[in-house]
Amino acid sequence: MASKYFTISKTEARELKRRSEEWDRRGWGIPFAVVEARWLAKLGRELRQMVRDYDGTAREATNLLECMLIAEEEGLPDVAGIRHELAVKLGRKRAA
Repeated sequence: MASKYFTISKTEARELKRRSEEWDRRGWGIPFAVVEARWLAKLGRELRQMVRDYDGTAREATNLLECMLIAEEEGLPDVAGIRHELAVKLGRKRAA
């Protein structure tokens, strides 16, 4: 099945442009700082879940390390805490 491109009529395009300009003029929308804060919170939750689900395989270790580096680069404030949770989990596995 061939995929169709998303198209709109000229009338619809004008209406979307009008709405966009109105939102810009009125200052509506979500500020970038709010979007970024929500995104970082979600990133932190997902990274913590990955640490909880980590079973010790090399493939998961590589994926987890990559995700931690990305989170650190993106400015996630609690990467050190998440790293500590992973260290505690690994310590328990070695002790068992």
